[in-house]
Amino acid sequence: MKWTTLESQEIIKLGYFRLRKDKCQMPDGRVMPGYYTLEFSDWVNIVPVTYEGNIVLIRQYRHSVGETIIEIPGGSTDPRTAEDPQKAAVRELEEETGYTSSRVESVGVHYPNPALLSNKMYTYIAYDCVQTKKQELDPYEDIEVFEVSQKELFEMIQDGKIQHSIILGSLMLALKHLKEIS
Repeated sequence: MKWTTLESQEIIKLGYFRLRKDKCQMPDGRVMPGYYTLEFSDWVNIVPVTYEGNIVLIRQYRHSVGETIIEIPGGSTDPRTAEDPQKAAVRELEEETGYTSSRVESVGVHYPNPALLSNKMYTYIAYDCVQTKKQELDPYEDIEVFEVSQKELFEMIQDGKIQHSIILGSLMLALKHLKEIS
């Protein structure tokens, strides 16, 4: 079922992403003259769980949709350094929330949108989180940090209060690692 790339052309490269156009041949011989792909660095996010079993969430305004969105901490791996995804997730946790963890585990990997995007989303869970630092936000980040019980998190998902599909996918991967949800 794999397609063969006959030609590949970079359309534009801007900071953290690249748009390319591929001419591809399908297994049955048909030729797709223009398949467009956005290339990003791999992304990471992390589900922070406190000693008490609460989940640390963030609220962040997302201009593309014009709304404040509830998320878990996360971001991009640094393509200049080939940053390890787990290290990137821990870095994002500390920068965005000020929380640190004594134990971090991978819960899985998924594709944010394999129809258009080339990157992967690495998801981690951080146990025994404690706020030990101040936030170290990027110049244009404005993030509010708050905690909810695992039951409240599940209710927020059920009630549609968490609307970010990548976050929902990552939370699904983390569910089997959470204890209080019933």
